[in-house]
Amino acid sequence: MSDTADTLRRFIFEEEEIRGSIVRLDNTWQQLLTNEQYPQQVGQLLGEAAAATALLGCNLKFDGRLTLQIQGNEHLRLLVMQCDNELRLRGLARFGDEPLPDAFTELVDNGTLCVTVESGAKAERYQSIVPLSEINLAECLGLYYRQSVQLPSLFMLAANEQRATGLMLQVMPERKAGNGRWQQLMESLGGLDMMSMSALDDELLITALFPEDDIRLFDSEPVTFHCGCSDTHIENMLRVLGSEELVSLVADQNPVEICCEFCNRQYEVSAERIWGIVAELTGTTESSLH
Repeated sequence: MSDTADTLRRFIFEEEEIRGSIVRLDNTWQQLLTNEQYPQQVGQLLGEAAAATALLGCNLKFDGRLTLQIQGNEHLRLLVMQCDNELRLRGLARFGDEPLPDAFTELVDNGTLCVTVESGAKAERYQSIVPLSEINLAECLGLYYRQSVQLPSLFMLAANEQRATGLMLQVMPERKAGNGRWQQLMESLGGLDMMSMSALDDELLITALFPEDDIRLFDSEPVTFHCGCSDTHIENMLRVLGSEELVSLVADQNPVEICCEFCNRQYEVSAERIWGIVAELTGTTESSLH
């Protein structure tokens, strides 16, 4: 396994107002796969989403989280991938009965792509939704940037059972009318096999992709799997269910067993603690609830 595994590396064009990033996920991708047996079509899309979310998340300059979500149909019902400002990923997908269609457009037919950015420090939330109307996830993300951010962007994404990888190119916000180089790049990169290209180390890959350009590569940044679930998060989730649902839940289970959908970690919440949460929600005392 190369030293580029599980890293993201940014770069800029010295003579153009264009920036980019390369990401490769090996161990991180394997950890994302351990919690569910995904059909090939869903697994590939989940891997592409993991690479894309890391590429999007690398622009987070604050203590926050970016969520990429696909809301689909009876085939791909839901896909969620999250990344924080430390490039820590977690994600999952939910799908319908097999067999599933191979084509992306059929797998996500009439679905939507939602990108949400949340700031932990200021509790700010930005969300943008676009239709999944393009031929693949990479093209849908290009549409997302054109419509919601007005920045021409190119995504190249690929995933197999061993690796998820991606490259993003983006015009800088302050860029003036260009000299045609952006369009040349779009044409030259079209149809390239990103998975094969990802076998090259960063310097060779950049040289192969952009032989005519002066590129500055920044230091690589680690990308890891991290769920972040905890007893506190589980209790907050229980509060969202409401008092009536919690009373019904504790009547059936003691203790209440909850499994984190992202990492499969098992939690047990005692009936006593459930009654305590119900008391908090209803403004009563625990003793009056029994």
